[in-house]
Amino acid sequence: MFELNERDRIRLSSFIEKKYGIQMPPAKKILLQTRLQKRAVTLGYDSIHDYIEYLFSSRGLQLELDQFATAVSTHKTDFFREPDHFTALKMDLLPELVDRLNVGYRETLVAWSSASSTGEEVYSIATTMYDYFKRRGNATPAMKVIGTDISENIVQFARNAIYSNDAIGAVPAEYVHYFMRSKDPKRKAIRIVPEIRNYTDFRQQNLMDTQYRVKKGIHIIFCRNVLIYFDKPTQEKIIRRLVELLATGGFLLIGHSESLSGLNLPLEQVKLTIYRKTGEG
Repeated sequence: MFELNERDRIRLSSFIEKKYGIQMPPAKKILLQTRLQKRAVTLGYDSIHDYIEYLFSSRGLQLELDQFATAVSTHKTDFFREPDHFTALKMDLLPELVDRLNVGYRETLVAWSSASSTGEEVYSIATTMYDYFKRRGNATPAMKVIGTDISENIVQFARNAIYSNDAIGAVPAEYVHYFMRSKDPKRKAIRIVPEIRNYTDFRQQNLMDTQYRVKKGIHIIFCRNVLIYFDKPTQEKIIRRLVELLATGGFLLIGHSESLSGLNLPLEQVKLTIYRKTGEG
């Protein structure tokens, strides 16, 4: 009853890849089936097929598409994931940007987490940046960290900045004081402090769109662990759009399992999976 038949699988896979760029080959049938079963049950449908018929109706495309995007995309992330990137951000990237481009004081230092999921990456970036400026004697830096995700539901979760107690385990000891524990011991939750949240800006954004909801001249772009879900031509299109939005001298960070080899871009590698933009383009 809640099995995904082959005809519906092909129909869904084609739609997902065209709209979101996410590849859903036959090997991911069970994954897709499990995620859609939960949505079908929630809405009271007796089969995945009935749910799919609703999804592709005019009403479904209007009301259900964001929930569908939430269901089919991966939102696994952690605070300070791939921690060497945050070490490099603190020790190398920020000092270079602040000293060479003089950003963070009169000019706003802008970072963008282009696949921010539930927000942990955004708050990891913002905490690192804010603490860096505070230690330099600037408690009110000119900085902003933008986070974008394909799902408005996930974006709203990130805005709320409330996570389980377990999430704090990955946070370096020097930053723990930026995470507040709930006053209700039964809740077992933490929340990012307001002075960090105030520097963040979350927006719904599909990386498959031809226009992005950010302005050109971004100093740091994180695009980590998302390219692996796209085919090679889609990866290249997305990376080229990101590089166009990056300020000359700014940095692009990708996941450790990802590569930019074979792409002719105005980038130079400065560290493993960290690139600096060398010119326009």
